[in-house]
Amino acid sequence: MNNVQDEEAVGLLQAVSSSLFSASLFPTATTRSTAKADTTKSDKNNKPNDDDDDEDAAIVGDIASNVTLQVGSEVAALKNMVESVLPKVEPLPWPTFFCLSVWCAIPAIVYILLFTQMGFGEYIYYDISTSQFADYTPIFVGTLSLLAFFFYILDMDQWNETAVGIVFRFLTAATMFCILLLIVVLISNEVPFGIITFFALLNPLWLLAVKNAFYGERTTRTFVSWLGAPLVCISCLLMLSFIVWASADYCNEWNTVMKVDSAEQTGCVADFDDYPMCKGNATTAANSSTVTTCFSLDHSGEHPELIFPEGCDTSCVKVYDSCSNGFILWAGPVLLCLSTVFLSFFCTFLRIEISADEKEVSRFSKLWIFVLIIMWASASLSGAASGISYLLVTLTVANIIGAGILLYAIFSTQELEQSKDMAFSRIKEKYGDGNLNIARGLFVAAFSPLLLAYFCLSAVNQLVRRVGINPCSEPASDVGEDPNNYNNAGFVTARGAERNLVSMKSWYQSEATTTNDNDNGVLTVRAKRDFGTMMNWYRAKVLTYAIYWGILFIVFQVLVAKLTSVFLSWMIEQMAGFGLIAVSGIMAGVGVLMFLLPPVPGLPVYLSLGIVIPAKGHEILGWPGAILYSSGVGLVLKLFSSALQQKGIGENLSHIVKVRQFVNINSKLMKSMRLELGSGGLSVAKVAILIGGPDWPTSVLCGIMRLSLFQIMLGTLPVLFLILPTCLTGALLYMASLDNEIGNPEFPWADTASTLVFSATAMVQLGALLVATYYIERTADTRADEVGAIEDDKEVKEADEKDELMRKCYETVTQWNVIPLWPKVALILSHVSITTSCYMVQFGTCFVEHDLTDSIDENLGGSVANLFLPLGWVVIALFIASMILLGIFSSWGTRQAKKLVESGNAEPLYDPQGDL
Repeated sequence: MNNVQDEEAVGLLQAVSSSLFSASLFPTATTRSTAKADTTKSDKNNKPNDDDDDEDAAIVGDIASNVTLQVGSEVAALKNMVESVLPKVEPLPWPTFFCLSVWCAIPAIVYILLFTQMGFGEYIYYDISTSQFADYTPIFVGTLSLLAFFFYILDMDQWNETAVGIVFRFLTAATMFCILLLIVVLISNEVPFGIITFFALLNPLWLLAVKNAFYGERTTRTFVSWLGAPLVCISCLLMLSFIVWASADYCNEWNTVMKVDSAEQTGCVADFDDYPMCKGNATTAANSSTVTTCFSLDHSGEHPELIFPEGCDTSCVKVYDSCSNGFILWAGPVLLCLSTVFLSFFCTFLRIEISADEKEVSRFSKLWIFVLIIMWASASLSGAASGISYLLVTLTVANIIGAGILLYAIFSTQELEQSKDMAFSRIKEKYGDGNLNIARGLFVAAFSPLLLAYFCLSAVNQLVRRVGINPCSEPASDVGEDPNNYNNAGFVTARGAERNLVSMKSWYQSEATTTNDNDNGVLTVRAKRDFGTMMNWYRAKVLTYAIYWGILFIVFQVLVAKLTSVFLSWMIEQMAGFGLIAVSGIMAGVGVLMFLLPPVPGLPVYLSLGIVIPAKGHEILGWPGAILYSSGVGLVLKLFSSALQQKGIGENLSHIVKVRQFVNINSKLMKSMRLELGSGGLSVAKVAILIGGPDWPTSVLCGIMRLSLFQIMLGTLPVLFLILPTCLTGALLYMASLDNEIGNPEFPWADTASTLVFSATAMVQLGALLVATYYIERTADTRADEVGAIEDDKEVKEADEKDELMRKCYETVTQWNVIPLWPKVALILSHVSITTSCYMVQFGTCFVEHDLTDSIDENLGGSVANLFLPLGWVVIALFIASMILLGIFSSWGTRQAKKLVESGNAEPLYDPQGDL
């Protein structure tokens, strides 16, 4: 650029740099550059060419310098963000690091050898499924349940007064552990994620045993903090070994052939309920009651092949769709790596010199959710979604419990209680009690049945304590604050006395506590404290939020996800006879209509484009050209839809005060978003928000904030990096559905490739969301002055002030102790209905599985209504009933609040910002 001699080129460069780059792409361009550009334009005929060239070179140099600085700052910010999510390990001497790595590797090696496809997992699973001991599993489960029940209600954990009690407690606990391990192994074929979950629980116990045996001179916290680096090393080796193994041989890939082979090797029973025509004519010799499939595997060639005789459709392989054990065996090293990574992060949080702060823990939580969603999405595309959701949830819970084991071993009970109270106070101070009610609602929505079971068992335990049949039981009520009083009541361990003393203090120091210390009550002291805490919540609001969470779950998990898949699969099927141009036009029109629906995300639209357009265009454009063409259509569709959402919907809604009030336009979050989105160019934060955020809400918010359409379109352009892999995934799914003359996949690698590519797609989408969250939080903290300088929307502020009295009055009249019986019943029944429907969706068979490549005629019998099984209709009925009942309660509360305002005695009786 320094050698430019042509005067017209220089003039054009100046005009472009001053109008486009300096004003929009590079907002940090200096005034000196613009001034010199203007001077050069006005005086270029009066100055020698050498001076013009020098000043032109200076202008270009300034622009290049600004570009370099901006890119450098963005790269530095990205580097800091990446470093912030990596575990911060303790430096260790090499001998110590090596020894700890070996100890950490032993459980992983045992698991891989016994319970993954890399080892002998398939044979072990098959032997277990055919073992005669598997028939006794219900007996073992009943025995374990009975032992656990008596262990709890008899307070066996406190049997330390005599040697007999100690031995009996140890034998009971050891027996329960052995039975649990036996049950997990015996049901591994039906519940294949049980073993990896059990590993997540056993691994911390193994590490504590190593500490006690070989590192007794070190404190537990020091030893645990040392484990961060060895665990990270082992997790990396696990992932590397899995990648090498999966790439080494065709039989190590995950595709349709290997899916069937793995299902048969592990003894998984084919499900013919939806595919009765896929039954074979013969039964196995080993078990005459087991019906074979009409297809078979031929192992005589270099690679296994599926053989489909005449009359046996290739779709019959779906009889094994419910068999997730094969996928879990195949992905076992990845799951093991996840569990190890979780433990490594937790160990680094406990490092001695620099303790982890809240942001570090929060970043890891987001990273963990990010990885889990990628795993779920990959499993869904690979045809192994059945059971994967339960696997990821149980694995997370098991890892949290395992981390809790380490915490319990490191800290005293009093320290744990104090840390919990401090953390809760900080959260309450940062987010406010109103946001806490949202989190409480989620907790109630997710764990209501478990809470009910907990309080019922507590009542039985308390009954045993009050009767006095067990002299070693904990006291039925508080017996004072002296730990010796606990010893007199059968407690002899200092830790047990301390634990109950802390619990009692926490309960009796509660402001709302009015219970008499000598009142035994129906529940145990700990359960009474927990119940009292929940009773002090703003119960009507918490239940309302719980119902909202359930409604959102049903809407997105059922109505949006399933019906969108059915509609798009119907579109794909209807366009089978159309040409490329017609298909492109139809899909563009349908895509725009779907983008204009608030709940519909963009990924299904891009995925459909990747399936339909390459199916029509690969013969004309070739596979690469057809995929690029579909990506281009998707980009144009996204930009056009975003412009419609922003200008046609958002800006028109921006004139309505209630809308601006609803989106909380004056909040710190919205101002931070405005600051980032309103900047020119392609900053990382801006691009991350526009790509990672939900399509409809993000574009409409840009319109409500009346941001520049050109800048928003410019920031949206990198969405191509999301559209391209999504369309590629769709094309690979279509390629995976193609069979050759004998019924085997024409592209056997396409299944595995689609899983890997969609994992990358999910990584881009969710990574952008995490990056957006990071930058918004950073902007709110580091640019607080700029955020505060953004003027409040006066109309919204006035509306908020007017509504504040109504809101407080509503919260006053909906206090639980003043609500009449029938509104209480309506709200409780609404909660019960939506919770039941959510649990039925999660754990029941409510809907027929239907993918984008499925045919409605073949899979649903030609009717969309067949998507809903009988339990599915019950789910919808409960969903509708819940919304009606919630509407009844909300209408009653609104009427009562208006009456209170109109009465003239509208001062609220309740402070919603107080301690609930």
